[in-house]
Amino acid sequence: MPGPDNEIAATAGGTGGHLRVSHADREQVVGTLKNAFVQGRLAEDELDARVDRVYASRTYAELAEVTADIPVELTAAKAPRDPWRATKIAFRIEYAVFLPGIVAFLLAPGGPHTTAAEMVALTSVVCLLFWLLGVFMVVARPAKRSGGQLPRAAPGAAACAGGAERLHVSHAVAREQVSRILTAAWERGRLTEDERDARAAQVSASRCHADLAALIADLPAGLATRPPTTRDVRKGVSAIIAAVGVLAAVLLSNPDNALAFIAFLAAAATLLLAPVTTVGLIFDVRHQKRSGGQA
Repeated sequence: MPGPDNEIAATAGGTGGHLRVSHADREQVVGTLKNAFVQGRLAEDELDARVDRVYASRTYAELAEVTADIPVELTAAKAPRDPWRATKIAFRIEYAVFLPGIVAFLLAPGGPHTTAAEMVALTSVVCLLFWLLGVFMVVARPAKRSGGQLPRAAPGAAACAGGAERLHVSHAVAREQVSRILTAAWERGRLTEDERDARAAQVSASRCHADLAALIADLPAGLATRPPTTRDVRKGVSAIIAAVGVLAAVLLSNPDNALAFIAFLAAAATLLLAPVTTVGLIFDVRHQKRSGGQA
């Protein structure tokens, strides 16, 4: 999703110039203008005039015009951080290391009597298969839109193609999805409250995907993506505590049945996987709090 100053010009010059900017985008450009003022590239009255233009800007094309004559080195900025970055890294570690290990353990032909060489060979084969499958999924899967956005329609395109398309929107799911996107756009400053209310009123009147897509055609994808919260961390901690409790109960009672064995394996797998994911969530939630996001 566009946002830093060094991406604003590229976005405006491409097909994304009509997309609405957020509060964070405007503040980033204001910071650029202040740096230019400190370096003597702008006079004080020019700074004030441009800051007013920034806060009045609605699209990336309008923002790009404000800094069009400022050197690129001043507008260079760090790309926005994925709110789930640490959690995704934890998932990749689990997929590449822990899951193959668990599968290799379950597939061990001789159980506890398997030799070290056999276990190393089996683990290597399982890891290779997991890694190849992971590469295939990354390369072969179709491109996905962040946040489950509806297919884009050209600005102003709102005609329904036929009765079949109407049936898909008869369910409340698509309308609810667009309503969430509009609310997120308003919260981030991409829409004014009046614009949000006007578009929200049109959601219930929409009869096809083209109608709904036209309402969000000037909004970036991914606005409905939920950031990690402390609730997610609490769920991870609860899963760890529950796994420890199950393991303790099985070891202390020492039952001799298949159900207890399955519960033991499930708890052991959870105890291996949940801490890594929980640590990733903790890092992501801390970053959200430091950056001023909701957590």
